[in-house]
Amino acid sequence: MPRKPDPQDAYLDYHDGYYRVSMSVPKKLRPHLGSRLVRGLKTKSVIAARTLREPVVREFKKRIEDAWAAYGGAQRSVQAEAVETAKILKNADENLFDFVWQGVEERYEEILREGAREETVVEYGRSYREPVPTAEAKRRATEFRQIATGQIPIGLYHAEFMKQLRIKDRSKLDEPRALALFLDWLRARGVYPFIGNVGNEEAKDYVRWLENDCDLAWASKAKYLGRLKFYWGWLLAEGHAKENPFHGRVVRKPVREDGEGEDEERPYTDTEVQRLFMGQPLEGRGMLDVMAVAALSGARLDAVICLKVGETEDGLFRFKRQKKEKFDRDIPIHPDLHEIIMRRIEGKSPDDDLFPEWPAPKPPSKKPRSSYFSKRFTFYSKKIGVREEVAGKRRSLVNFHSFRRWFITKLEHAGVPGELSASIVGHARGSLTLDRYSSGPQLKAALEAISKVKLPPLDGTPVVESRGLKPIRRTS
Repeated sequence: MPRKPDPQDAYLDYHDGYYRVSMSVPKKLRPHLGSRLVRGLKTKSVIAARTLREPVVREFKKRIEDAWAAYGGAQRSVQAEAVETAKILKNADENLFDFVWQGVEERYEEILREGAREETVVEYGRSYREPVPTAEAKRRATEFRQIATGQIPIGLYHAEFMKQLRIKDRSKLDEPRALALFLDWLRARGVYPFIGNVGNEEAKDYVRWLENDCDLAWASKAKYLGRLKFYWGWLLAEGHAKENPFHGRVVRKPVREDGEGEDEERPYTDTEVQRLFMGQPLEGRGMLDVMAVAALSGARLDAVICLKVGETEDGLFRFKRQKKEKFDRDIPIHPDLHEIIMRRIEGKSPDDDLFPEWPAPKPPSKKPRSSYFSKRFTFYSKKIGVREEVAGKRRSLVNFHSFRRWFITKLEHAGVPGELSASIVGHARGSLTLDRYSSGPQLKAALEAISKVKLPPLDGTPVVESRGLKPIRRTS
């Protein structure tokens, strides 16, 4: 028989030698809050943890309740009741409206009385007892009346909005994150999370907060504002909002004191590429082969990881379409990759994975197949010191995508025409379409261009860096 948990230790979790508060989040709210709310208490004492727990538990419960308000309430909750009442009032004739409205006022008073305490009031020489509602009851009663009279919770239609999106499942994960960030901002300012409470002033203040006080990277801020803007545009089109106060608003890119733009992610230097290939990752060839294909093709990580044996036929890679690409893309295989490809396809069928060491995450995960490799590569690059960390930025300025940047830079330095380079790496501006049905001259030109890119010497020979017009800040 399983042991019953001690009620004294409710919401307490012992983790890595310290206690923390851990509270499960209702399934419907997990896109907004995550699966659990967790906060460390920085104590090893269970007695101290029980004392420190209480304000955190109250805060977590308030966050969950506020989230329910933003999404129209839990089943059988006051907010859900108000949403249903609003639907009745919207379509009611005059007689039914008066009847239902009387019920709204009675329910409002009923909510106010919940948890109220009686106090003695002296008026005109007479004293009597009067119930005094709590601050929480006032908030819930006001919220009920506002929703019942037509105020729409911001998240009420978000699930419907998500269903009509025609984007990758992985990209859909940004939608609840963008909404959650905005709802948290409203909550911190004491603004009820209703569509009608968000106008131009609120939108302007939110963008100002993103620019000046939010600790996310600029790209994440811009992305989340874009997703929120798109959701509000949909609300407007569906008749749920009267305006889109986010239309035309952007998060400005930060500028450094020296006048340059914000520190941007960059290509690897040849020295960094040399160190990466001369190192010894725990995964051995499983990691080094992926690195080599990426470095000598300019392909994105997920496109490389997902290659099948049959997608290396006729001396061409067939990479699945990525991001805004409309079609799969074929490019000639670099001569220096032939040994790797021959070794990996030997004895395999066309449908076998070229990199079986890196399987896809198990359902229901929506993470890309490359997610585990990305974590392991980050660990490896940190171990050998090929990183460029900048305070306030979520990730290093050099990362696996820097192989793609390095490849593109090498094509530029080799004098490869921009249109051909863009077609090879799948940039939208490429005017040539490269596939196995392309003309011979096009594929020959692509192979010649790709072959000009060479890995630096992997025997420890000092590297002489090629120089472009933009200086690269070197790290130790």
